[in-house]
Amino acid sequence: MTSNVDPYGSLAALFTTPAAPEASHGHSAPRIGEVTTVLVGNLPVMAGLWTTQLADEVARAFGPTGLVRFERGEVTLELLRADGRQVPPAGPGAVSRWLPRSAGALRRWLVCVPADTAPAEYADASERIVLMLGADEAAVTGGYLRLKQLCDEGIHRGRPVDRVGIVVVGASPEQADAAFRRLGDAARSFLGLEVDLVARLPRIERVESSARASYPGDECPGIGAFLGELATARSQAAHRFDAEDDVPASIPIDGSVQPKSVPARPQPTVAPMNHAPAMNHAPAMNHAAAMNHAPAAAARSAPAYAALPMAELPPRLVPLLRGLRPLGIACPLAPELELALDDEHRMHIVGRSDQLARVRTVRTWATMHAELLGLAFPELKGGFEVRERILLGDARDAIVLHGTGALLDVLVVAQTPSGPVQVVVPLNDPTTCG
Repeated sequence: MTSNVDPYGSLAALFTTPAAPEASHGHSAPRIGEVTTVLVGNLPVMAGLWTTQLADEVARAFGPTGLVRFERGEVTLELLRADGRQVPPAGPGAVSRWLPRSAGALRRWLVCVPADTAPAEYADASERIVLMLGADEAAVTGGYLRLKQLCDEGIHRGRPVDRVGIVVVGASPEQADAAFRRLGDAARSFLGLEVDLVARLPRIERVESSARASYPGDECPGIGAFLGELATARSQAAHRFDAEDDVPASIPIDGSVQPKSVPARPQPTVAPMNHAPAMNHAPAMNHAAAMNHAPAAAARSAPAYAALPMAELPPRLVPLLRGLRPLGIACPLAPELELALDDEHRMHIVGRSDQLARVRTVRTWATMHAELLGLAFPELKGGFEVRERILLGDARDAIVLHGTGALLDVLVVAQTPSGPVQVVVPLNDPTTCG
């Protein structure tokens, strides 16, 4: 059949077609893992444009993202929305040496490989596998063949694959959904494989790329080796605070000097209690009372600390954090979060343990409207630094937030001889937050 479609017009349409009223990918955020292997199938125009588009969508939702593409004997590294972070200069072993430094700083990783790559190279080391394809019949048919190859290899190796994500690009939401249904029905019926729609990317839009470089393939680890090195680097980054000599210091309720053998820590903030916890109905203490009660009484009764359920955190968090003053406005996309400024004119976005994604949304909003914010607030004129900040009621909630780049503080109740007080304890700082 002869096609009368103008290829150059089709390419231009991918860049110039107005965006649909709904979100471009059809979900609040792409459904991916922290490390995702992307099988690059049949795509309209250049594959690199679409993989970068997906990485930018991921970075928009989750924060700084690393995109790694294995293609044509080269390895390309690109960082999306990475706040000025850089990739290493070319050289033998440069990528391997760079991974330990970057593993804790990047929130998500997309490792893109050609769809015809042998599954043995990536399947065992992949946390999540996603197939990216177009919506035309050839792309869907080719996608099914790739899924069959993946399933057959998994059965042969004794490690069956039970779920794969799908990204459909270069098509309207209706066309993308139809292609996904065709592929999903065939995969379930003939392969016993469940698929889920990760994202729809109908058009190519502007991306926020921080750095990009390509390296000869013979100077870089292969796909399987790279995934293994990345897993090791991320594991080491997650446990870099677990050394035995890095013991948390005790909280100096009575204002006494810490022993010299204890590493220095930021001094906690003591804030007035809004209410006494159920376990103790003694009257709440203010800051002065907490710091000036009799040392003899403190010696007779050491303070005890209790976690606060998230629901019992005060409605306003900024007043509990030393050195911050409320900005006086809220982001319309997440009005429940608080904006504040510190003495260095940095903007702090303050949320709770379950609001990191919302904090990231506000960060994007603040970055996009930096000029308007500078007009409204002289302190922000000429640009400003944004810091994500999470206040916890239970220090155990920090486990899932460790290494995300957010500043973490925990609010605990300290039982003292004079009554309960709330103590804000920093858990990290800008150099250790990831």
